[in-house]
Amino acid sequence: ELRGSGAPLLLIPGASGDAGMYERAAEALAPDYTVITYDRRGNSRSAGAGGLGPTSIDQHADDAAALISAVGLGSAFVFGNSSGATIAMNLCLRHPGVLRAVVAHEPPKIGTLPDRDDFLQALKDRMAAAVERGGYAEAVEDFHGWRGGDDSDVPVPDGLRERVRGNGEQWVRYELGVLDRYDAPAALLDARETPLLFGGGTTGGTDQHTELLAGYRAALVALAEQYGARLVDFTGAHVPYETDPERFAAELKEAFATLD
Repeated sequence: ELRGSGAPLLLIPGASGDAGMYERAAEALAPDYTVITYDRRGNSRSAGAGGLGPTSIDQHADDAAALISAVGLGSAFVFGNSSGATIAMNLCLRHPGVLRAVVAHEPPKIGTLPDRDDFLQALKDRMAAAVERGGYAEAVEDFHGWRGGDDSDVPVPDGLRERVRGNGEQWVRYELGVLDRYDAPAALLDARETPLLFGGGTTGGTDQHTELLAGYRAALVALAEQYGARLVDFTGAHVPYETDPERFAAELKEAFATLD
């Protein structure tokens, strides 16, 4: 989906998400950018083309680079959230020719915290229990509640919740533990050309994530140092583009202005 005018800006969704998660933020960004949103391979309206099945961080970064090229508006700004941030990190290092600048916002805790393997196993166990209770759709609902808390007061575009619930099998079976972590080769880190920022929220969402916030922030600082980048604050918790899209748009524009 394309909105607005100006320099191209690609928004990469995270786990079980699709273009609809950025709909309100895309409208807020459209006065300043040509905003590109999409359903990732294997998810929502792209599932029919890509199908359910194994995937990789390289494959999703290649998809994003191909999409930027196909739109034909030149090198793009990129924002990725959660596992979309890990895709953006890979894209940043492997496809500099199609990029102008990248913001990777809150790559998953299960990919960045020092105890990430234990954290991942605990989440896999939780998702397995949710699938046992009510199928993959139940796992998605449980995951989003565990991560962000009650979002009943957040406006949701028509059809989005149903599509996201329908992406549960792709996420639980093929993306969990795959797209939420990326250990970049040192040679790619040393050769990075594309301007890059990491973004972090100022609040933690649920009580558990509030408790994790200090440790997670320290992990993001270490990750930014590894990439030779900076960490900048975005107001809110894990999905500010959904909870406060106007403020998010203003803060993202400001972040890109420091890189361009």
